[in-house]
Amino acid sequence: MAHSNGIFKRGSSHYLRVALPLSHALRHQYKSGKVIISLGACSYREALTAAAIKRAQILEAKEPITKNLAPLSGIPSTYYLRDIYDRWIKSKPLSNDAINTCMRALLLYEEQTNNPPLHLLTRAQGDNFRAWLQEPERKTSSKTAYDRFTWVKTLLKYAYRDLEVISRHPWEGIILFKETTNQRRPWSNAELQTLFGQPLFQKYELPKDWRCGKDAAYWIPLLGLYTGARLSELAQLRTVDILSAGEISSICITNLGINQQLKTLASKRTIPIHSALIELGFLEYVEKIKALGRDSLWPELKQRKNKPGGYFSNWFGEYKAQIGLAGYPDFHCFRHTVRSQLGEAEVPEHVIDSILGHEIKGSTGAKIYTHRTLNTLKNAIEKLNYQKIPCAIHVNEQKNLGKSNTLHAFQHGL
Repeated sequence: MAHSNGIFKRGSSHYLRVALPLSHALRHQYKSGKVIISLGACSYREALTAAAIKRAQILEAKEPITKNLAPLSGIPSTYYLRDIYDRWIKSKPLSNDAINTCMRALLLYEEQTNNPPLHLLTRAQGDNFRAWLQEPERKTSSKTAYDRFTWVKTLLKYAYRDLEVISRHPWEGIILFKETTNQRRPWSNAELQTLFGQPLFQKYELPKDWRCGKDAAYWIPLLGLYTGARLSELAQLRTVDILSAGEISSICITNLGINQQLKTLASKRTIPIHSALIELGFLEYVEKIKALGRDSLWPELKQRKNKPGGYFSNWFGEYKAQIGLAGYPDFHCFRHTVRSQLGEAEVPEHVIDSILGHEIKGSTGAKIYTHRTLNTLKNAIEKLNYQKIPCAIHVNEQKNLGKSNTLHAFQHGL
């Protein structure tokens, strides 16, 4: 809603709307007779000061308004989708994956539509682009076509709603439906038996592939099974994220560390550690890594830039294929396994959401964790029961089997 001074807010940014007098020298440049300019993400008090300066600049201007006031409502024919892309990538923090994926979609858009000025872009062109993305000869999956079409619509939405360089979203309501080729689902008991029946978990025979992160190959799948945490969340854990001082040991999923990141605000959470992980020696493993002065919980796990767990994910997919579990279920399916088990155990939905890091609907989401709620989460976590899968070996029992001890190697600087 705009104030009488022309300031209004959209998203996190304030904007200024200035009506030009009929005799103003720039009236021909703005057919609506109004200049709309972003004041950036700031408080209303700061916006008032910035607006006073910008309003004076606009009303006193005798030449076309240039970069210090644009791009907003200038001559529509000067704007192309690439102009919007250049502005969009500077509008908020974005991962390299998001930037590169959007660029690929933009290149396809430019190729198929011949890149018209945005004010000339039609709905028919949107329909043609949608059909072109799905042509069989392109050999593009339904999901990939959907993603590319959606990225282009994201830029058009940004041009319309945030920058107001076009008077409407020309492709709003044009939908590309994607086929669900592989529906994510829980792991079956047979699949879990196959995975955790391997020498990696039965004899602590760690793979030699550098992407698995040595000890991480053993612990991360087990943590996924007993927490439902995302692979990226587990891969970026630090030793300080494991809390074992109180009665309930827990894992903190956070973005406080260097290069740590979260998918959503709701992803920040505390998950009690299941007793099965404690029995397997997880806390002992943590203490040994701390004693080595390491910050990362997985000293040998290499992190892929802007995608924690990327290398591990590649290794895990190949490892599954080697043991006869190609394709689905994937690592993310551990989240579905945990949700399914907790649901069958009649754990309340908001408690499951708290464990998995999903946004909690309603007033429950506003509650702050207390010791009592940690107890509630602990009771819920302990309902995870995998009695039908092989029991993994305790980390200290590998010595009795004569297997190589990587923790021992760390302590000797190997």
